Amino acid sequence: MKKFLLFYWFNMALFFALFYWDISPIAQFINTTQTDFVAYITSLILDKNIMNTHEIIINKHYSLVIENACNGIIPYLFFLASMVAFPANIWHKIIWAIIGYIVISSINIFRIWLITQFVLSSQDNFSLAHNWIGNILLVVTALTLFVAFVKTKK
Repeated sequence: MKKFLLFYWFNMALFFALFYWDISPIAQFINTTQTDFVAYITSLILDKNIMNTHEIIINKHYSLVIENACNGIIPYLFFLASMVAFPANIWHKIIWAIIGYIVISSINIFRIWLITQFVLSSQDNFSLAHNWIGNILLVVTALTLFVAFVKTKK
C-alpha cells in the first residue's frame, strides 16, 4: 500500500507537470486541444443560439466559459495516476487508459450540459450544479473506473 501511495503521488506530480500546468508545451497543446474538443462536442448538444466558441451564453449579462479547468483532463489525470501506480500488465493499463479517457470525457461533456440546464433555469443554480453535482459526478466516475480496472486485472 505504501508503494502504491508513493508511486501515485509521484505520478500525480509528473502527470500534472507534463500534461496540465502551462510550464509544459505538451500541456499547452493537450489542454488547448481538449478544451476545443469539449467545446465543439458541447456545441453539438446545446441550442446553436447559446454557444459561441468556448462560451455558453445564458443571457446578455451572464455566460459560462469552458476553459482548461473544465476540459476533463484533471479527473482523467487522477484516474491515470492511480491506474499507473497499481500493479497490472501494460496492456491492461493501456486499454483502461483509453476506456477512461472516453468515459471521463463523455461524462464531462454531460456535466457541462447539465450545468448549463441548471443555470438556464436559474443563475443561482451555478454553484450547486458546478461545485457539487458536476464535480461529484466526475469523482464518482473516476473512482468507478478505477474499481472496474482493478476488478478486471488479470
